[in-house]
Amino acid sequence: MYVVKASGEREEFNAEKIRNTCLRAGASRKLADEIVEEVEKRAYDGITTKKILNLTLRLLRKEPRAATRYDLKRAIMSLGPSGFPFEEFMAETLRNYGYKTTVGKILKGKCISHEVDIVAEKGNKRYLIECKYHNAPGIHTDLKVVMYSYARFLDLDENFDHTWLICNTKCSRDARKYAKCVGLKITSWRYPGKESLEKMIERKKLYPVTILRSVTGFTKDRLFQAKIMLAKDLLDYGLGDLKRVTGLPENMLSKIRKEIRWVI
Repeated sequence: MYVVKASGEREEFNAEKIRNTCLRAGASRKLADEIVEEVEKRAYDGITTKKILNLTLRLLRKEPRAATRYDLKRAIMSLGPSGFPFEEFMAETLRNYGYKTTVGKILKGKCISHEVDIVAEKGNKRYLIECKYHNAPGIHTDLKVVMYSYARFLDLDENFDHTWLICNTKCSRDARKYAKCVGLKITSWRYPGKESLEKMIERKKLYPVTILRSVTGFTKDRLFQAKIMLAKDLLDYGLGDLKRVTGLPENMLSKIRKEIRWVI
């Protein structure tokens, strides 16, 4: 039996991937096994991964915390529509890993000036970070993005020790191969292994505010304007202070803070 991915590719149905994802989100082994059994009953040849995702998410609601965490990929895509909030989110994520970060810095290279998405420093190393954001599933970050990132590094190499591409979707095989050849670091969805984007987020519970179902539209915009990108950071404020910096009503903020308990 085959499933159809968002990109249109077909791959063999793998129940173990569903089980592992549920467990990683914090579901009990019992519920993960029940979900796999139910999905296997309802699946058919040609079913889309989106339908499997929605079905799994409905079944996971028996354990709300796991259901929320399972929805991480959608939450990251909801940072858009522009890529700037993703840059801010990644800068804040890196700060939690001990990096000093600056977003949108303009630097003069050998040939032209460049606006660098994130300048990150840790120890005696300085990183040029290019963020590639997609707000729809099924779009891979391809070779030309990696080559473009490396070309910018070559023009700015007097300012940096390393270059680093961070993207919220998967990278193509050629993109990964070229990056490895030239020494460009990639952090993307499901790659590389234990250091992938979702692992980086899950390890320290650095979930974006959009992981919370109550954070949409106007509420999301207000939080972004206040530079609040991580759900856990909402707990650092008292309700009065949070109301002051966001302009949101206390009843809405109370609801958001209660929802955070299902994630953190």
